[in-house]
Amino acid sequence: MRVILLSTLLIGCGKSDGGIPMGGGGIAVEPDTDPPPAPPPEPDTGSDSSDGDDTASTAPADDTASSTTDADGGAPPDDGGEDSGIVIEGTGYDRDDVAYNLTASDQSGTPFSLHDQYGSKIALVVGNLDVGTTADTLNNLNEIAGGHPDVAFIALIGRDALGVKCDQTCAASVQSTYGFSPVLWEASAAMPQFNAFVQSQNTRTYLIGSNMVIDWTKNGTANGSQVDGKLDDLE
Repeated sequence: MRVILLSTLLIGCGKSDGGIPMGGGGIAVEPDTDPPPAPPPEPDTGSDSSDGDDTASTAPADDTASSTTDADGGAPPDDGGEDSGIVIEGTGYDRDDVAYNLTASDQSGTPFSLHDQYGSKIALVVGNLDVGTTADTLNNLNEIAGGHPDVAFIALIGRDALGVKCDQTCAASVQSTYGFSPVLWEASAAMPQFNAFVQSQNTRTYLIGSNMVIDWTKNGTANGSQVDGKLDDLE
């Protein structure tokens, strides 16, 4: 038996053709026949101008530090350029004075500002309806209003015919009766603006030019024919 085993071992050791050994003492290793891995690609430095996807050398899209336009391509806003309103400084209530502003509500409840009428000719009647001079003046000017379509006929009423403070209903009644529009009423119980414009009179009429300068005033009843001539000369 020992002779047979030795012969077998000798036969196995005699192979030299590179095959896998028969015994368990060695590790089977297949020959390395795979090609070597390809070298890694060289990094793109952006120097190749023929590469259409290469944007490394272009300026960032959002870099607008040196641009004179905004993000939408328009010119940058001009600081302070939007303020083009006309500032009117009132100086008094007599002829050649610039009229002070008058803010009140009209017969429909809409806010009104006298200075917003800049550019228009104005006939303003301020008075109380519980005295005859106010009603007479409103009636006289109503008769000539049709001949002056370029004039705004405005009334500011303090008290109604019963001596009660005028409200929106009162103003709507005056507008319907005398055709003035707007007819103004002051919400404040103290009526500081009415008192300032009426100048301690029961009725006071103002003719105001398009530049907001007072051209003519009349206390008491204003005669229609006299006002008619004044309006012809009003600028």
